[in-house]
Amino acid sequence: MTPPAISPQWLSAHFPDLADLAPLSGGGQKLVFSARHPQENHVVLKLIRPPVDTDGFAREILAVEEVNSPRVPRILAHGSLPTPLGDCFWLREQRILGVTVRQLLATGPLPTRPLLRLGLHTLEALAAAEQVRIVHRDVKPENIMWADGDEFSLLDFGIARHLQLSSQTPTVAHFGKFTPGYGPPEQFRNLKRDIDARSDLFALGVTLYECATGRNPFRYGAANDIEILRRVETLPLVPLRLSFQSTGDFSDLVAALTQKRRDHRPPTAQLALDWMRQVCQANGVC
Repeated sequence: MTPPAISPQWLSAHFPDLADLAPLSGGGQKLVFSARHPQENHVVLKLIRPPVDTDGFAREILAVEEVNSPRVPRILAHGSLPTPLGDCFWLREQRILGVTVRQLLATGPLPTRPLLRLGLHTLEALAAAEQVRIVHRDVKPENIMWADGDEFSLLDFGIARHLQLSSQTPTVAHFGKFTPGYGPPEQFRNLKRDIDARSDLFALGVTLYECATGRNPFRYGAANDIEILRRVETLPLVPLRLSFQSTGDFSDLVAALTQKRRDHRPPTAQLALDWMRQVCQANGVC
């Protein structure tokens, strides 16, 4: 959790407009606090501790500001701050009151309605990102939030790829930025020219498969990350068999999203979203 040097009391003195500051998480370079703002109500305060990737932080903010979707929490303010840990960047973000999909999965596979709405709402976010040529690159249960009413939001554009900007990942690097078991072959192989919205579709397809079955087929039982990557490239997924399906449309969609070759996946996030809407309509989910 939070190092003693960055306590809620210390933050309260430097962010006097925030009340009820309390640590939410602290891992890697990010310290995350919940708080209340007089105008914005529930918010999240994130501190990025040194060493700070200034360009990466700026691109994360730019990505969230450019993706115009109610399924992506808004960044409300940002800046820099000298702290006992050194100079930190900070941002204040809209807070989604709920739990991550990873936490939902602790009780088993998702029921039909939240499963389909997860696909629908995440594709709404990805279609909006596609319109401004942004690839999230880290779609997974930890980065999708659930709130009451089966509302889902896509979080954390920290490693998003701006297709209109120069890449920050060295071309000679053997691996790109990804999470093992979710990133598709072209992403972890650092095939930069092949990374686009279809890379996010693969990661969402794996997430939906995991939410339908309770297990990530690439990660479950794997001895290490190398075995996970080998499975991603070679392991064919067993088609989903779900009780709510009469036509198999959802299984077909997930199968299409998780194709190894990107040209075998839906060509755009918007087309995948249109397909997902049809699936929801056929199953009485809106």
